[in-house]
Amino acid sequence: MPTKSAAAPLSIPSAARWQLWAWRLALTTVLYNFTEGAVALWLGHASDSLGLVSFGIEGVAESLSGIVVLWRFAPSLRPHTAKRRLERERRAVLLIGLSFLVLAAVIAMESLGQLLGRAAVHLHGGSFVLAAASVVIKPALFAFKRRVGQQLGSRAVLADAVQTLACAALSAALLLSLLLQQLWGIHQADALLALLISAVLVREGLHTLRHRHILCC
Repeated sequence: MPTKSAAAPLSIPSAARWQLWAWRLALTTVLYNFTEGAVALWLGHASDSLGLVSFGIEGVAESLSGIVVLWRFAPSLRPHTAKRRLERERRAVLLIGLSFLVLAAVIAMESLGQLLGRAAVHLHGGSFVLAAASVVIKPALFAFKRRVGQQLGSRAVLADAVQTLACAALSAALLLSLLLQQLWGIHQADALLALLISAVLVREGLHTLRHRHILCC
């Protein structure tokens, strides 16, 4: 029986082009996460929504983590410069992992307090736009990253694509929480969303400390 031939390796110019696309997608993700996080923080403050504030914190934390990765893999880095930055990256990653755990603890305590206090949330209309946009954009980023990862045969890029899809699921949870509060008055959904985000931050913090590698959306 004829066997399926392996995919031909990419030429050096083609591989360099796909690697540049991978870096550009990572940069796009960082910029989007930071913008989304900042907007979510503002909307959360305007709405007195702990869930939105937590979503914003998670987004900003992800973007700052992603900057460390971009700094490490910048195309213009020379070998000796990359080595020095790798040492700095290890220290930065350790601090980021610890900050994830601290943020998770703060959000969890606030969430439990809100659940017990039954505080009502006054949602801003922009919250729904933010969540809906995220549910559309992040799966698109996942598809682009998966395509680039397949072309490069890069497990790192493919893993990053899967992480982006996981972040899309978190955005869907945000949208569901907003709908539960707006349509059925289930205000506990806001605190439950914050608890979910707290659990995500714990997962990312422990993974970062254990493997010295950041899970980035």
